[in-house]
Amino acid sequence: MGTNRHLDMLAVINEIARADQEPAGVRHVCLACRTELNAVGVAVYLAGTAQPLEVAGAVGDEIAELQATVGEGPASEALRQNQPVFVSDLAGGWSARRWPVFAPAAVAVGVAAVFVIPLTLGAIALGALEICRDVDGPLSADQLADALLFADTATALLLGRSAAPAELDGGDLWGTEPERRWGVVHQATGMVSVQLDTDLGEAFLRLRAHAYLTGLRLSEVAADVVARRLRFTPDTNHEKQR
Repeated sequence: MGTNRHLDMLAVINEIARADQEPAGVRHVCLACRTELNAVGVAVYLAGTAQPLEVAGAVGDEIAELQATVGEGPASEALRQNQPVFVSDLAGGWSARRWPVFAPAAVAVGVAAVFVIPLTLGAIALGALEICRDVDGPLSADQLADALLFADTATALLLGRSAAPAELDGGDLWGTEPERRWGVVHQATGMVSVQLDTDLGEAFLRLRAHAYLTGLRLSEVAADVVARRLRFTPDTNHEKQR
């Protein structure tokens, strides 16, 4: 595991994106994760939403709709608590007691195990990556390492530029100074939280929305906030540029 494995996985994502004739994105991460981890469904959710942002696999669609309908399940719990939820035996009594409606319905459509990894930036919850498999049992050490790399890649894409590069590499995702970059984003999120008198999650969503609307990188918007060139106001739908 490590850098070489991550680059191998990015190559798989890029290959899928090229076949679609699209820039590499979160959907291609889901498709690659499904293939590499022998999953029947993979989904990425955003924090604060019941519907997935992207889903790979018909079973993944069914599981996402089921959780949104009944209001319970591994992804719902992981998003609510911002904690990983690993269920290696969905047919077991423990799962049925925890999710009395979801668990038997998920087993009925062929899901035996579910693994959900939160997508986070420091204390800020961005969403979650959900992996559904049709065989029970835990992920192996290598599979877990791969799952975490897919989660990291999805996180980077969610945090990244509004227009994704045609192909991904480590530099596209994290840049040359990742700790410094995300430190600025984290600081800006805290400042926006104070400006809007809201929680960190909502503040981050406003930051990200501004980045999308202006076509800037999230880190560029964050730098403007930290430098006090940009201020978010709670009483308007726009941000004032100083």
